[in-house]
Amino acid sequence: MVMLMRTLLFPVDNGMGTGLTGDGYAAEYDLWTGKVTWRQASKKTIEKQKALTSNLFIVASCLSPVTVAGLLMLSRSFPIFDKALTAQIDTYAPIILGVVLFFAFETLMLAIRGRDPLAEREPDLKRQHDYFEKMFDFAIRRNLSSDNLKTPYIATYFAFGISLLCIPFSYYVYLNPEQFPNLDYGHLSILLVTSILISLVPNFLWNVLLKHIIYIKLIRKTKERILKDEN
Repeated sequence: MVMLMRTLLFPVDNGMGTGLTGDGYAAEYDLWTGKVTWRQASKKTIEKQKALTSNLFIVASCLSPVTVAGLLMLSRSFPIFDKALTAQIDTYAPIILGVVLFFAFETLMLAIRGRDPLAEREPDLKRQHDYFEKMFDFAIRRNLSSDNLKTPYIATYFAFGISLLCIPFSYYVYLNPEQFPNLDYGHLSILLVTSILISLVPNFLWNVLLKHIIYIKLIRKTKERILKDEN
């Protein structure tokens, strides 16, 4: 948990985005020390990681929320706790599950990244600067979207804005299912949908806003070091 909350993972350069080289470099940033650690995956490793990520994500996304949701529903159906505590658990269940989903996803990503070997040597300053600059453009400015979007950040913040607007409605449906008798999805389904939407909030703060700040910091830092070396 300590490593989870202090390590920011940046994408692997697999060559699949505009301006990416495909040399397999990936950076990790320690929020406590400001240290950047470099890993480098081979092309063979990258292909294996893609398949592994897909499989593990499916398993984790199914087991983690279903397990927690099952426990929450169990406490609702059976008198394990007193009525007041059960009512509180039931009310805040989507938030609890949403936080669990966020941590489960980040733990999964950290475990997968740990399979990549540390780089034998760090990339030179020019390569580091290009990496952070290209990854910032690819993951934050355009958010994996096409080059046709001329307005930066629109895909990132528009998608989050829509998700954020859906949370109050989804939460209201969860708390007041009797007002929506035509919804046949069941209480557990509404719980999972609401929880997934809520999990996007810490995900956005961690993987977009915080990374946005760190990207800019590292871009400026590497640029300053390059200029200093040139002088």
